[in-house]
Amino acid sequence: MRTDKKLSEHIYWIWLSLRLNNQNTVFQRLLDLFDGSVYDIYRADTERLKRADHLSAHQQNALLDKNLDEACTLFEYCRVNSVGIMAYGDSIYPQSLKSMKNPPVLLYYMGAMPNLNNKLCVSVVGTRKMTEYGLRSTYKIAYELASAGAVVVSGMAVGIDSIAHAGAIGGRGTTVAVLGCGIDVIYPKQHRKLRQYICRSGAVITAYHPGEPAYKHHFPERNAIISALSEGTLVVEAPLKSGSLITAECAAEQSRTVYALPGSIEEPMSDGPNYLIKNGAVAITGARDILEYYFEQKSSLVDPVKLSQGELSSEFDRDILDDLEISLACRSRGSLGTPASLLQKLNESLKDNAGQNSDYYAAPKMKRLSEAKSKEASNVTDYDRAEESALKETESAALGKLNEEQRKLFNELPCDKPFGLDDLVKRGFGAGQIMATLTVLEILGLISSLPGGMYIRK
Repeated sequence: MRTDKKLSEHIYWIWLSLRLNNQNTVFQRLLDLFDGSVYDIYRADTERLKRADHLSAHQQNALLDKNLDEACTLFEYCRVNSVGIMAYGDSIYPQSLKSMKNPPVLLYYMGAMPNLNNKLCVSVVGTRKMTEYGLRSTYKIAYELASAGAVVVSGMAVGIDSIAHAGAIGGRGTTVAVLGCGIDVIYPKQHRKLRQYICRSGAVITAYHPGEPAYKHHFPERNAIISALSEGTLVVEAPLKSGSLITAECAAEQSRTVYALPGSIEEPMSDGPNYLIKNGAVAITGARDILEYYFEQKSSLVDPVKLSQGELSSEFDRDILDDLEISLACRSRGSLGTPASLLQKLNESLKDNAGQNSDYYAAPKMKRLSEAKSKEASNVTDYDRAEESALKETESAALGKLNEEQRKLFNELPCDKPFGLDDLVKRGFGAGQIMATLTVLEILGLISSLPGGMYIRK
């Protein structure tokens, strides 16, 4: 086994990512301590590592394991299979990721990887259960963004993500897919051909080592990378209980701009975007609303003339999706009207119901519908009433099984947004009590778990 500096430096970066977990902040402080040299970190002995007082005993022991076999195996796999590696110390490594809470030590990629440090990236995300309105709007916006020179970033998932990639391909632009699995894992399997096309006009990238399956906990981490890569994140369609809203939350925490496409207040798939708009997201009705700012601030990255050309040719092209073997199955026709007209109606609804009804409109739509008293407005049927009554009885019975401490914690849970363990710790509950109670609440059907260790009340 060779352990000298003649080996590719990427082998040492792979070794570091294996020893410390690929997404963390520990290695950044190590690099500062070792003047940016991953090779010096590899060579460090016990005494030298003890100076890194931010390392736990477990991490120090991991770094004292100098075996390079696994790192060399992964490096050789990448070499043979045309998989690129972007390590934290490389010039092509996206600078936008360095400000993440837990940046990846390295990224694997396949395709024609653009230098994202010289590009305007806009992420486009949304539900897997898109409507026809969401499909057509996503394709048009992604097409126009790409035709103007922006890189369209998404997660290659079923639904809105796949249409965003297809729109960028249709606009003959660049698109990047961020995976929640190893670079060699085709997920979802039906997007094998889409992946091939993405690699022609951009790249697929991942923070996970080759061979890693698409585990559930990977996707919130993947979403944070999607938002961090982009200067802005657009949510097209998404229910309130959606990973897309977690992506939007990550974007806001990373000081990125959050955009949302308005939809009908009667369409569940528009609940998420409308909620974001009411809470400060930028409402958009087309790609121009996103790009106009950059025409002045970053004119070298986007072209207004090409955008105008793209707007003339961005009509939905069913043939492209057929060529990419993307499913066109939509749950419904979706919102009626153009994004501009729907935004006007949304604003009118908010304005008309200001004042005494402000609390009503401040609440998420899922809660408003269950509280609506007008039969005509809510279209409540006898079956709906019976189902709602049964749900209330079930919830009441479940609550009766809680002890005093469990009920106290349950009453502290937010009704209208996802929450994590940190939210409850801040409210004075112990970690052990939180985990035990959340397990009981989930068994009783009072809460649901979400990706990323998040939960939401039913």
